[in-house]
Amino acid sequence: MDKDELSALTVVELKVRLKELGLTTSGKKADLITRLIESDDEEEDALILEDDDDNSEFDLDEVIEAEVFEAEIIDDEDAEFEFIESMTSSTIRHSESFSSGPAWYKDGTTIATILVVLLLAGAGGWWYLSNEASVYQTAPSRYGDDLQFTVSNGLLLADGDEMVALLRDALSPSALDDVCDELRIEFTGTGSSSITDGAISDLLDPSDTDLEGAVMAKDAYGRNWNTVQSNLNYDLSADLSGYTWSAINQDSCSSLEWLRRNNQLDLEVNQWHEITERSLLRSQTALNFVDSEGQSFSSEATTFDGLIGSNTISELIGAAVLPMHPVNLYDIFGLTVLEEGLTGETDDGYWSWQVGSTSTIGGQDAIQIRMSHIKIGECLGRAEMVLWAIPGQPLAAKQIVDVYIDKSKTESGCSFTESEAIDLTFPEGEFVVKYTLEQTSFKRGNELLDWQTYYATRPDSSDGKPSASQRVSWVNHMPDNSSSRFNLEQAVSCVMADAAAFPEANTALNADGYVFAAKDDRTGSDPTWNLSWISSSDAGWVRVTWPGGENCYNSGDGFFTVDEKPEHSRDQIPQTHKLASLESRMVSATYYPDLNPQITSNGNLRSDVQIGYALVVPEENAVSEWLDEFDIMGGKVTVYLERTWTTGNTEQSLRVGMDAETGRMAGWVLTSSPA
Repeated sequence: MDKDELSALTVVELKVRLKELGLTTSGKKADLITRLIESDDEEEDALILEDDDDNSEFDLDEVIEAEVFEAEIIDDEDAEFEFIESMTSSTIRHSESFSSGPAWYKDGTTIATILVVLLLAGAGGWWYLSNEASVYQTAPSRYGDDLQFTVSNGLLLADGDEMVALLRDALSPSALDDVCDELRIEFTGTGSSSITDGAISDLLDPSDTDLEGAVMAKDAYGRNWNTVQSNLNYDLSADLSGYTWSAINQDSCSSLEWLRRNNQLDLEVNQWHEITERSLLRSQTALNFVDSEGQSFSSEATTFDGLIGSNTISELIGAAVLPMHPVNLYDIFGLTVLEEGLTGETDDGYWSWQVGSTSTIGGQDAIQIRMSHIKIGECLGRAEMVLWAIPGQPLAAKQIVDVYIDKSKTESGCSFTESEAIDLTFPEGEFVVKYTLEQTSFKRGNELLDWQTYYATRPDSSDGKPSASQRVSWVNHMPDNSSSRFNLEQAVSCVMADAAAFPEANTALNADGYVFAAKDDRTGSDPTWNLSWISSSDAGWVRVTWPGGENCYNSGDGFFTVDEKPEHSRDQIPQTHKLASLESRMVSATYYPDLNPQITSNGNLRSDVQIGYALVVPEENAVSEWLDEFDIMGGKVTVYLERTWTTGNTEQSLRVGMDAETGRMAGWVLTSSPA
């Protein structure tokens, strides 16, 4: 390659080439280029990452720390509908086996999904214009801003078995069970987008009067911060249609039409961003779906920060609907005057934009701005928005969204790594989203948001976190050490000591095997642990039941199929905190007061709450092998709680997840459906 071609590469790309040639990777970009030009041994198959036009570096630290799919209403961060399926996917779905579709633990997508997330993450926020009728500029939002709008011409279409299955699983548990092959949702309604104007009493310290408008909120470690609270609400009417299962073969989709008219969908998303660092602290999403027969399905999710390392794909669908709120582009345009013909790209390189002509919307002067998502256009189809901004207010008067996603539509601009990540993680089929938002009223707030303001009561970075010195290495399972229940040490000891009762598991755990996932059951007279084990030669599960005393008995066991078997990799098991220690954090009324009443009784974990953990080790593939060069691969362990109970005619299910290495709460989901 000549100098011009090398200059078009990023620093990371250049270093990859140098490393393949056995050359040093130190120095500035110019040094790297010179070193490559002087080399006679260039590899034609070096991994090429596509560079943005401004030659900005692909920062792997940002990959790991990126805030994914934030449903941003108040600042310049990326947008999302935050669903917490990522942490719940790493749970044992059945007491006898984990099998239900592709095994979640035999998954190379944990890191690959991050790359796809980066493709889809866009810039979101609100529009602002100056008070001069002929000049259009962006500017910050204020506490108390409140926009009311209508939603019209709404369409969500999933075409293809995998795509429909994804939506079916992501939405209400039972509402879409009868749908297959195609799902079409047409919707209209109303919505609102606002920023809470808090009182002095809502602050972490009421003496911080200069921060009035902000509100206190807890983070993933249960610490208190001052935040800006944003609110998004939808009240929609929806008609659902598609195809349903064959009456002869329940596993086969037929050509019979499935139709459900006059459904009601209510969605509320609240988010809290910490003032000083402007980072997403916490999200709460409440979804209520009432079908045409009056049956109600609901889901309430609480998540913390942006979830990275997901081995599910439901968040990616959220990326497609990221423009489904009034868009804020203050940090994109700054104080640039928006004039017809002006073009550019967002700083992150995701969106291109062009300012169009002026017109009128609702009798007011407006200017049109067209936006296109660059990477989706190159790798997945298209994602486009048209917005009309009017003078004197921060929000778009009208917004039209058109998204079409199909991974078979990859263009030449999609790099090898991006294509591989999409192929690994994204479902087959088409996904279409279209809708129009149009303002009905807007109320301007008073004080500007207090971004980047320091306050003395901010927690230190280490406050409230479990100490890293308390982490321990595994022998053949995650350490438990609970003294209040039948613990893992007891269960594993039973298996390792009794070859007659537990032959396969005994052989594995006394050799190079380990328990990669486990879940307890204390609802019966005799507590039980379901242990999922793996060795270099085999993998399976066993139920270890303890009637008391020193002995246990085998209440069921089996093997995993080749497709279900996860990777066996002892060297990727991280050090973790003890299960009992993390349990005590999860049930704390101080750290998580909203969660505590749902999982405890008299201060202890309820007997109908199951506790467990799951280790995910990424399997080898093109993406993981490349990322391994940068030392960011490795196993991840999630500790989780599960509870299912019935109240009246309603069945409720709760799932909670926490990072076993850091003690950071991922979040929890509570679903309700007809019993």
